[in-house]
Amino acid sequence: MNQSKSKRLRVGDLRVDFQSDESELRAQAAKKLGVSPSDIEEVEILKRSLDARGRPRYVYNVEVALSDAQSLGKLPEGVKEAPAPGSLAPERFNPRKKERVIVIGAGPAGLFCANRLADSGVETVLLDRGQPVEIRGRDVSALMHRGELKEDSNICFGEGGAGTWSDGKLYTRVNDVRVRHVLETIVALGGPEEILINGKPHLGTDRLVALCKAFRAHLLNEGCQVRFGAFVSELIVEEERGERVVKGVRLRDGERIDADRVVLAVGHSAREIYRHLADLKVAMEPKPFAVGFRVEHRQELINSIQYGKYADLPDLPAADYRLAENLGKGAERRGIYSFCMCPGGQVVPSHTLPDGICVNGMSHASRKGHWANSALVVSVRPEDFGAFGPIEELDDYDGLLAGMAFQHEAERRAYTLGGGGFVAPAQRVSDFKQGVASTSVRKTTYKTGIAPGDLSSCYPTFVIDALRVALDGFERRMRGFVSDDALLIGVETRTSAPVQIDRDASSYQSTSVARLYPCGEGSGYGGGIVSAAIDGLRVAETILETLSA
Repeated sequence: MNQSKSKRLRVGDLRVDFQSDESELRAQAAKKLGVSPSDIEEVEILKRSLDARGRPRYVYNVEVALSDAQSLGKLPEGVKEAPAPGSLAPERFNPRKKERVIVIGAGPAGLFCANRLADSGVETVLLDRGQPVEIRGRDVSALMHRGELKEDSNICFGEGGAGTWSDGKLYTRVNDVRVRHVLETIVALGGPEEILINGKPHLGTDRLVALCKAFRAHLLNEGCQVRFGAFVSELIVEEERGERVVKGVRLRDGERIDADRVVLAVGHSAREIYRHLADLKVAMEPKPFAVGFRVEHRQELINSIQYGKYADLPDLPAADYRLAENLGKGAERRGIYSFCMCPGGQVVPSHTLPDGICVNGMSHASRKGHWANSALVVSVRPEDFGAFGPIEELDDYDGLLAGMAFQHEAERRAYTLGGGGFVAPAQRVSDFKQGVASTSVRKTTYKTGIAPGDLSSCYPTFVIDALRVALDGFERRMRGFVSDDALLIGVETRTSAPVQIDRDASSYQSTSVARLYPCGEGSGYGGGIVSAAIDGLRVAETILETLSA
């Protein structure tokens, strides 16, 4: 019997004009392989990225089925064999032990962890202090338009986590086969298939809200118990055979929920949990993070800078950017960079406390808005946390939560500078660069209102000085970035968690409380939707391995 000589290969770096048809890929792949286009039976797009240098073009990675691969000999550069079908599929588990697992937090880490557990037949209880997106959406609207804050239901807390009202970025630098699983799960729940191939996939707030509803319905169908308005005020920890073991949780209303294991998948703003962990003497460490402001430009300007003479062509997406500068050397090196850039987006309130202001950015799926925004942030190390001088909570728990105190002080200062009512302080970028207070500013997308002023009072001098120096480099790379029309809006402090909760590298359990699993961004093990989701999957798989042994 004749065996087929067909073989699947992966071919990278195929460049096609952004206005050309994707049918050109077959010819490009054939040329790179040194074969006839007719020898290629199938072309599957794996990844597509826009290269805007010069005339814009798309760069593709594809997988092809080649009818006669034997004639190739040695594979050309940029070509490799495709993995065997099914080799990247998630491992299946068959838990023998019957246990209940509580997952605290319905953000990406908690959702994907709970889904993996429930899908494998584990009794799973998912708890979140916030509300489902139907109610949360109304609470977010009241905060944005009228300055009415609900401390448990806002842009940080509730179904989907802090990423629900964001740009919904799905790209990550994490090199893990689970990335594909996360994206395929999102598509299966109703997400667009284009996220499987786009180099910078994103969902947008409008899609994320619908996706959260679908995810919840899926979890309930799997038998997972999902509870909102379930604020966990206490981890129940008992001594057992000489070690401390978590036995469940207690809610704010006094209800006790017993469990065999607890996954701590809270977000980066769960400050009450951090204090409770410190009270319990759960091992954790202060962690570096970054703080700064949100910068807002006209999207038309960003398009013009990035696309040049091609900016008006209708086929191009709203342009984004990524900027970075480094000051100092060695241990004194400090990064200043753009973060969470939102093309066609708006600046939104992400505060969770009544005495502070914190801002973030979000976009809808279309990114058709007239304004672009991004965080401009400076890296802050634990040794910097005392730079404000004596402030509330700085020395509590021997300084363990000093990063949290640093964040809160900046937020309080911004609130005072804005005059109260969650009015955000704002300053023209040109005035900030020159060290001059703004006396007037244009209208912005931050709907609660802005007040012109001098943002330098929001942070210690090293943050302000670093940003001013970095703006010179940003202007060199993007002419027009520093202008009277561009605005800085303060403050952005919640870029990542201020602590990392210690866990064992193999079991993922807390090093000081058995069967407690720190997980996701709030525990210091993720930075964005996909990386947090991946960490949730890792924790779930570790639990499943234990229950299947």
